[in-house]
Amino acid sequence: MNKLSAELKDKLTQKGASIIGFADISDLPFADRDGYPHGVVIGVALLPSLVIRTKNGPSIEYRDETNRITEFLDNLAEYAAQVIKSKGFSALPKTRKVVVTDQQTKRTKLPHKTIATKAGIGWIGKGALLITEEYGAAIRITSVLTNADLDFGAPVTTSRCGDCTECQKICPANAVVGKNWVAGMDRGEIFRALDCRNKIIERGRELGMTELTCGLCILACPWTQKYLKRKLNNEN
Repeated sequence: MNKLSAELKDKLTQKGASIIGFADISDLPFADRDGYPHGVVIGVALLPSLVIRTKNGPSIEYRDETNRITEFLDNLAEYAAQVIKSKGFSALPKTRKVVVTDQQTKRTKLPHKTIATKAGIGWIGKGALLITEEYGAAIRITSVLTNADLDFGAPVTTSRCGDCTECQKICPANAVVGKNWVAGMDRGEIFRALDCRNKIIERGRELGMTELTCGLCILACPWTQKYLKRKLNNEN
């Protein structure tokens, strides 16, 4: 591993990152990657106790936890960009104030998940979530675009979900099509994002809550279950 890659991994881990990866994204459309050829992916795992509680439906606690982690990820992305710039390279942290989401389609021009699969961190599940061996779907990510030379991971191009349909069965919006992902596939082929969002809004109104995150598909994923069991066993 080259010096900058090792330094980023070490410093970001010390700051609280759960997983870090590096990707060559030079084959993606130039405009989508803002002209940068490489990407850094940073992930933070969700607390097992709060993931487990999603089985009871949306909660303020789960919403607050995901918001906290999102803010934390913004800080980590900005920190990583500062480290990269201190070495003489350019970097663009893809924080919430930078990433533009189309409110009609719920799409961004370069999802963090795309960079994550190219970094070899994981694959896209049937519920359009990033799935990792270490944390299943119980992880949130951000990314930094850069021209720095880094040690790239081997891209993941196919799903490892196989015949599993746990996320499809539990989805209250019937948003999961049930088709396995392959690199380059449009999200709409596997997941109906607007159906998911509309159901979250509907459930929120029933509970008198706003800005909800569902989380049922995260909990249902067998890879997440492995993470939860491992984590809880280590705590006992």
